[in-house]
Amino acid sequence: MARLKKNNDTEAVNAFRFSLTGLLLFSLVLIAGTGLVASRFFDAKSKSYSFAKNDVPDPDAQDNNMFTRKGPWGELLTQNIKLERPAEYIALDEKTPEPETWTFNGMTLDQVRILLTANGLSKDDVAAQLTPNRLNAIGSNLVFTPDEGFLLSLKTETRQKLYGTFYGLGVGLYFDYPFIFPKDSAETVYTDSRLNTDDVTLLKQLIYPAANSVRLSDYNLLLRRIPTPERRTMMAKVLSLQPAVLARLCVRPDSDIDKIAAYWGAMDNVRFTDMRPMLEALKGLPHGGTVSLMYFLPPFARTRLYTYPLPSQPGDPKMDCHWSTFNFSSVQPDNRFNDPTFAVDYIQKNFYRIDAPSIYGDILLYVNDKNEIKHSSVFLADDLAFTKYGDNYRQPWMIVRMADMQTMYPALRPVFYRRKTE
Repeated sequence: MARLKKNNDTEAVNAFRFSLTGLLLFSLVLIAGTGLVASRFFDAKSKSYSFAKNDVPDPDAQDNNMFTRKGPWGELLTQNIKLERPAEYIALDEKTPEPETWTFNGMTLDQVRILLTANGLSKDDVAAQLTPNRLNAIGSNLVFTPDEGFLLSLKTETRQKLYGTFYGLGVGLYFDYPFIFPKDSAETVYTDSRLNTDDVTLLKQLIYPAANSVRLSDYNLLLRRIPTPERRTMMAKVLSLQPAVLARLCVRPDSDIDKIAAYWGAMDNVRFTDMRPMLEALKGLPHGGTVSLMYFLPPFARTRLYTYPLPSQPGDPKMDCHWSTFNFSSVQPDNRFNDPTFAVDYIQKNFYRIDAPSIYGDILLYVNDKNEIKHSSVFLADDLAFTKYGDNYRQPWMIVRMADMQTMYPALRPVFYRRKTE
């Protein structure tokens, strides 16, 4: 480095002269320094939280879909998710769907005519549809295959009234178990970029409102009108989306492990002593950590959670909500819970009515206006329950929010029961 002068050589100034090697080294130092300053600047901001990490998120990382809540259960960190059926589980009957059929159990042709005309269809429509070539008597049941053009022509209000009447009559699977979307979630289906716009237009035509939701019952018709197997499979995947919850227990340095044990350790076949070392280890971390709620479920529920059953074979049990609820803590599933009479008798003998669920293992039953049990689930903690919708392989076992479960059964009211102690 040399000391330079101005042109008039009267005032000295400081200047630097580098060789090529020196200039490269100086540039690298500047770049490194800039990177260090930038990293410190961005590190000062709140980091986004990854649910997969075994730590507790900062309050700034929590929102309406992911948050912590304290109670007798300890502190739960929950995140809303949506489960989607794998493409491998999309059944052949969805890739090559059969025509829509309506089955009227134990009804005569005249009774069917009266039912249809009393619930939105004109006499002309009924006469045009109930023709011999569209009717088939199977035992005491009358099976009707409606014309697809007729189904597409139904107005939304007609579909709403008629299909609402069909609910619970066994007319068809998707009348009793329609696809149900809370009104604020239907738009996420319509805007799913994986769907063809023509298929979305058709879906909107077949959707009808009910309670605080919109529903789809013409599922086979929808798939049949979609021209390619690939697009049908994608529609089936998107429609299979189910709101569910991932849940983790937060363990902080000041957490009371004994209190957590008192809540979660009382469930049959939950061995809390096996989990205590892990919880104590998390408590010993500088900032604590989290552990999946799956560890606190008995083996029956833990091995099935977030999975779909395979299509049933002859002799298999109906893996419905009741079978899942009352086998929740079983070592070996008891298939007698497939019998509604046995299930009701079991409840009466082993449970008593309570005002609201508050203990792990309380039972939530959803009944109709005749006090018939139509759905059941197991209370876990806070607003969370373990359940499975329906008895078909299209529905997974899940942890759900009670409000979402009520949306699935808007016409039913919940009642709550607790197991009797010896």
